[in-house]
Amino acid sequence: MGSSLPRPDDEVSGLRAWPGALPPEAAADDAARFLLDVVRALHAYGMPAHRLEAMADALAAQLQTEAYFFCTPTALLVALGTPPEQRTFLVRADSGELDLGKLRDLDAIANAVARGDQTPAEGSAAVASVLRQPGPPAALTLFAHAAVAAAAAVLLGGRLPEALTASCAGFTVGLLELLARRSQPLGRLLLPASALAAAALSGLGTALWPDLARPIATVAGLIILVPGLALTIAMNEIATGHLVSGTSRLSRAFMAFLLLGFGAALGSELVALLPFVTDGGAADRLGPLYTWAAFATCLAPLAVLLRARLRDAPFFVPAALLAFGAVQQGSQLVDPALAAGAGALLLGVVGNGYARWRDRPAAIVIVPGLLLLVPGSLGFRSITHFLDEDVLTAVGTAFDVALLAVALVGGLLVATLALPPRKAL
Repeated sequence: MGSSLPRPDDEVSGLRAWPGALPPEAAADDAARFLLDVVRALHAYGMPAHRLEAMADALAAQLQTEAYFFCTPTALLVALGTPPEQRTFLVRADSGELDLGKLRDLDAIANAVARGDQTPAEGSAAVASVLRQPGPPAALTLFAHAAVAAAAAVLLGGRLPEALTASCAGFTVGLLELLARRSQPLGRLLLPASALAAAALSGLGTALWPDLARPIATVAGLIILVPGLALTIAMNEIATGHLVSGTSRLSRAFMAFLLLGFGAALGSELVALLPFVTDGGAADRLGPLYTWAAFATCLAPLAVLLRARLRDAPFFVPAALLAFGAVQQGSQLVDPALAAGAGALLLGVVGNGYARWRDRPAAIVIVPGLLLLVPGSLGFRSITHFLDEDVLTAVGTAFDVALLAVALVGGLLVATLALPPRKAL
């Protein structure tokens, strides 16, 4: 793992071979420091373990540095050198903040160092510069939360009342998320507090619309926090043999579902004490034209929350629409799980093709579309059924969640087999 140079056409890493010997100024300590810097940064911005370890191994080999990597969602172990002269570093980190723009920049830096266009020391400085880049303005982030929640309400079968209520809930969730970045205690309570607020606002919405479908408004308001993507990534890591990282991420996703379900149940109970709050009504799904319009409208604000670059929009928007269309049409012909797998397969092939063509991370194309296909809302509903003591419905819904997650992972794995990406991202 790092003892020999890879082939120039290496399909696993996608990083180009180092053109000859390392330049004199690229000392071993600089190479080791760069590896630590770039791996820690990629881990912090949402790269899963199977991608991160593959890229780190290939990069270490091209830098002629023997290195071994072990990733979990909360820590990184990096061992440099050959035993007994090996040096081991433990980096305590927290993975999960998806930032597609910074992943794109970090990938470009890794490629530049691997090609010899930059020295490892210059690469470390460039990584530090990327980490200092500011995020989107707070006002834009709050608008994006509200817009994604409103669109999600329509996608889940809601109408205008559910969309407006979910928009208010999404705005509140976004505000709590911004405050949680400045307060560690609030950060630990973000999930139940957000669920409580969303459920309470959905209950209050019945004062204006007595037939409001409260569950849809609640789930849509929380859609950004529902860990459907984390669940899918966990399944992918387990399927690719990264058992420690996969089971850790799976446990975190399960705990997130529990916290969201508890917060929503508490919010519903509290708001039910008000005399003008009703139980609401059932959803009345709008036509397919509204569904497509909601999906298309959702992509731009979702890109803001994922911090994707505007210049990448012409690639991930058509890919997401194509995958969504495949799932919508496929669900009318086959089982929804098979349709979801076909959508993931199509999305993965397009993303891998983009990575080979543009020399960019495949995640830029795959993640926005996949985030709208993952079964997060079903997982949340399963927990709420458990809290309502409807065990049979809860178990059935949980099985559907697992089946859909496996189908999505299977589609992505087949896509990698059909068209391997050059990029490890």
